[in-house]
Amino acid sequence: MSKRNVLIFSAMVLVAVSALVITSTRAAGDLTPKEARRLIARMAGIQLPSDAVRIKEVSAMGNSATVVAQVETAFHFDKGGDGKWRVVEIRTGDRRWENVDMLVKALNAEKTARARAELESIATALESFRRERGFYVEAKTEAALIDNLNPRYLSRVVRIDPWHRPYEYEGTRTSFVLRSDGPDEKPNTADDVTVTSASR
Repeated sequence: MSKRNVLIFSAMVLVAVSALVITSTRAAGDLTPKEARRLIARMAGIQLPSDAVRIKEVSAMGNSATVVAQVETAFHFDKGGDGKWRVVEIRTGDRRWENVDMLVKALNAEKTARARAELESIATALESFRRERGFYVEAKTEAALIDNLNPRYLSRVVRIDPWHRPYEYEGTRTSFVLRSDGPDEKPNTADDVTVTSASR
């Protein structure tokens, strides 16, 4: 990283101001502040010192819990050629720094896999619908599709992709296309996640 224009900025980051949901195989009532601190300190593939995480509240909700915590860390900023500052690294240990772009790429790879799994689940429900009725759902929106599939063919309502945008659907009696715009949130680009009737 360039030494010029580097600013080390220590900050208190409020993690999950309203909801950081930690799912556990144990009952949510068993989630202790100590366990929540450990899980938060290791999330997203980074390892923070446990004393950098302060648990403010743990609220049980069935098999999950909402944890409000403060995370103390440091960030490296760099000023680009355009004169704008951007975060380039986050400190995850005493002398350990992680590249923010790499963390975002890893997170988007996980989200892409989740989007593909959700679209495959919807496509499987569509195939069940077609086997029973002889045709696919004719619709131009994913909302109309889900209304036709849930609950008989699809037990869980799936409308929003991991980037918080609606999934897209175009279907005729003989074919369909399911799509997420992917990490860049722009249609018809290389990072789109697409499942079609032809690909099954």
